[in-house]
Amino acid sequence: MRGRVALLGDTAHAMTPNLGQGAGQAIEDAVVLGAVCAGGAEGLPAALAAYDAQRRPRTQAVARASTTAGRFGQQLHNRIAVGMRDIALRLTPGRVALRSMARYADWRPPAG
Repeated sequence: MRGRVALLGDTAHAMTPNLGQGAGQAIEDAVVLGAVCAGGAEGLPAALAAYDAQRRPRTQAVARASTTAGRFGQQLHNRIAVGMRDIALRLTPGRVALRSMARYADWRPPAG
């Protein structure tokens, strides 16, 4: 492989499956990459920089949140910690849980 390469999806930002966002992030990447490259090859370096600037903060935040969800959801082994987690989940109203997940599902494509 030679020259510059644009990565998207898991090759750019592999993440744990705990939020179910891997494929969604890849689709978002493709939409943004298509939008920034719409001007043609002459503006490609600037377009790729814009792609990175637009996608990096969101994908890193989603990857961190997915890792955190995995730690609390699957990697706890201490019985007391597991019990406290389970109680907290039972006491959390459904609307609060849904609202906490909405930020990962609420994405708008770039205006174009």
